[in-house]
Amino acid sequence: MGLFEPGRLGRLTVPNRIVMAPLGRARNDAETREPGDLSIEYYAQRASAGLIIAEATHISAGTVSRAGTGAIHTAGQVAAWRRVTDAVHAKGGRIFQQLFHLGRKADPDRLPGGQLPVAPSAIAATGTLPTPTGPTPTGPKPFPVPRALRLGEIAGLRDEFELAFTNALAAGFDGVELHAANGFLIEQFVRDDANQRGDGYGGTLANRVRLLLQLVDSAIAIFGSDSVGIRLSPHFTVDGPGSSDVPVIYPYLAALLGQRNIAYLHVIEPDATPADRKIAARLKEAFSGPFILAGEFDRDSAARAIDEGRADFVAFGRLYIANPDLVERFALPEPVLNPQDEATWYSGGAHGYTDYPTLAQAQARAQAQARVGAQALAEPA
Repeated sequence: MGLFEPGRLGRLTVPNRIVMAPLGRARNDAETREPGDLSIEYYAQRASAGLIIAEATHISAGTVSRAGTGAIHTAGQVAAWRRVTDAVHAKGGRIFQQLFHLGRKADPDRLPGGQLPVAPSAIAATGTLPTPTGPTPTGPKPFPVPRALRLGEIAGLRDEFELAFTNALAAGFDGVELHAANGFLIEQFVRDDANQRGDGYGGTLANRVRLLLQLVDSAIAIFGSDSVGIRLSPHFTVDGPGSSDVPVIYPYLAALLGQRNIAYLHVIEPDATPADRKIAARLKEAFSGPFILAGEFDRDSAARAIDEGRADFVAFGRLYIANPDLVERFALPEPVLNPQDEATWYSGGAHGYTDYPTLAQAQARAQAQARVGAQALAEPA
């Protein structure tokens, strides 16, 4: 089994094991949060991936951070995303939508009425809100102390996710990925540093994963188990100390997800993680289904992970920013990759988004420049 062999992700047969990881690029309309023509072009350019997982997309108006992030809770957003999926499918690609809620990491200045973000408990994330949301004159804004969700509000939260699943299906996505990683709302419930509830959604392992499993079951009811994936980040500690029981709760959760026969489990564990801290192998064994590994892999380290049985697929994030034809470039004996322009990751325009050349385009430009140079040398002075 290698990077370029076909594989199965739920109901999909994919042509290679190269996955485009979800990448928030802040190119959606600032007011409507709808993707536009640039997003259509961007995703269609990358359709040769075995699977595209579209950027983390907000499920409701009650979750937003930086300007330009996408959402899927209005009819206009559904129609706009339909144009994206149609374009990817027209190029022969496959695309899931990653759905999430920021929880305590939302920006109250961008929420309706300036309301406080919600979370399992009234515990602020450490650090600051993303700078592109607009720093104050005195510097970046710290994450606010969120409002703890009341028990009776959790059913409404589940309804918001269920609407997002329904909308993703209407928008033509091949499936959905629940974003239960990077310290966002679902992971906040899972981790005991952010969740100190005393009801049925806090305390024990079973209680802390309850919301996640309820959302997975809702997604399955709409899409079918073979069109649902989930992303986990057991090593994430950027905005808090992390859960006290990572070695226990994540394998426990992986086993419960495996029982549901979902399309895949997507785990962030950089290849450079020290061996004594790695946990992905335990999650893969507990899950026993298609397993996507992510975390700063290059072609060769990804190929090794697959050959050694540590992953069935590997997701690439930053490499896909600058290389729309990453699959084709990886197929070369020595991949030739475009350099990234980090300053344009969230800049809001075509530059650094849709204007990275394919290998064929770069070669054509080089040949044209060489012809111009040769012609100039041949002309008399």
